[in-house]
Amino acid sequence: MTPLALELRVHLAHASITRLMDAAGVRALHLKGYAAEPGLYREGRTSTDVDILVPPTDADRACAALADHGWDRIAGFSEGSIFQHAATLWHSHLGYVDVHRSFPGLGPDPALTFERLWTTHTTRVIAGRPVPVPGLTHQRLVIVVHAARDSGRGRSDVAHLRHTLSAEEWGRLRGEAESLGAGAAWRAATGEGGGPADASEERIFAALQADEAGVDLLAARWAAATGPRARLALVRRAIPVNRPHLQMRLGRPPTRVDIAREQLGRVRELIAWALRRAGGRG
Repeated sequence: MTPLALELRVHLAHASITRLMDAAGVRALHLKGYAAEPGLYREGRTSTDVDILVPPTDADRACAALADHGWDRIAGFSEGSIFQHAATLWHSHLGYVDVHRSFPGLGPDPALTFERLWTTHTTRVIAGRPVPVPGLTHQRLVIVVHAARDSGRGRSDVAHLRHTLSAEEWGRLRGEAESLGAGAAWRAATGEGGGPADASEERIFAALQADEAGVDLLAARWAAATGPRARLALVRRAIPVNRPHLQMRLGRPPTRVDIAREQLGRVRELIAWALRRAGGRG
């Protein structure tokens, strides 16, 4: 079978996922990419997957509904990212979907954030089906907040919004960021103040904006962690190889050799980092 063109595949995925969520009784907002209103991204900007945001209590039910209809889980919530905010599933014809139980940086309470976005949501017709999406202001804010942890395309996404919005519209957007408690992400993405910001969030987003990874990102997460228990949990998560991430990076299931090589590299990095910390204290 000839594979579908990427844009068509993603459009069909939006429509298919909406049907499945409706049947399962799960409220799901489609975020970013082709779910965004025309003009919110620069011309030619493409999307490769579907992102949906669901109430945290419905996240497992959403994944189960997808799994019942041909979607295979690639990464669970605890494996998806350092924020543990989304699960990634794959369909052989429709591609990837990220099921978000929270949206990093968009407020401290995921359940409250979802309800705020749902209250003003609207629909966009994608592949012939009305798809639930946030209201226009929240669509813009999602793009800005996402840019706080995507220093590549995120910078140009924010620059495009800043260029195309009036001063009044930009001010309203900043006010909504403050209202939702998205100050840390707003500051990281725009360089502007956006209300009170959590210091630990600011450290993490600053590290991501600087394209830090590996032990450098671990150091930022260590500094942001509050208390010995949180730091112990962080180290425990950092040591084992994240097999789903490794598979996505390699584009194939990892072999034992791949996993052993990755594990050895992680241990070496962690030992070097621990020695640097010990030397710094000395």
